[in-house]
Amino acid sequence: MVLDPYDDVVHTRAAMASHAPQHGRLTVHPTPGTDAAIALAYDVLAALGKPVPLTGHRPLDAGPAWSIAAAWILATPITHLTLLRAHLLTPHRFRALLALRRRTGVRLILVCHHRAMRAFLERELRQVEHGIAEACALLPEAEPATIERQTTQAGRPLANRWISLPALITLKALDDATPPCR
Repeated sequence: MVLDPYDDVVHTRAAMASHAPQHGRLTVHPTPGTDAAIALAYDVLAALGKPVPLTGHRPLDAGPAWSIAAAWILATPITHLTLLRAHLLTPHRFRALLALRRRTGVRLILVCHHRAMRAFLERELRQVEHGIAEACALLPEAEPATIERQTTQAGRPLANRWISLPALITLKALDDATPPCR
């Protein structure tokens, strides 16, 4: 489990940059707004570069999709699977990932972009061997820092942070009264 409590864009970029299936590393960025186990299996297949069934035809049984994902992982040199947005996992999706790990022997790395793990995730993790690390230690910047970039960041302390929803609401509120930021 990798904890990224401030949802730093730098860490997300670094995780995405580590995606190299030909070298055994797969990074999965789950489809937003979905919580079905079959959608996560399709996301794994898409990250592998394999065809995913048409979106108009979604069977209810996720088993075959997970079996296909496991078969492709076993047929390729994949040894590490990094999953972003792990704080959004549901119990069913997490169990499906653990089953994939058992079937394939892949090392599962979950990146939690939230200040705390969900209670069920903490409970489930107690039952499997795992480690917890800070994102700063494991996910350095995706591209090397340059002197120009370092000086720019020094003047902009939040340059590599996502804009949170409260910040967007505040900006909108300021924009309505006077146009200070465009």
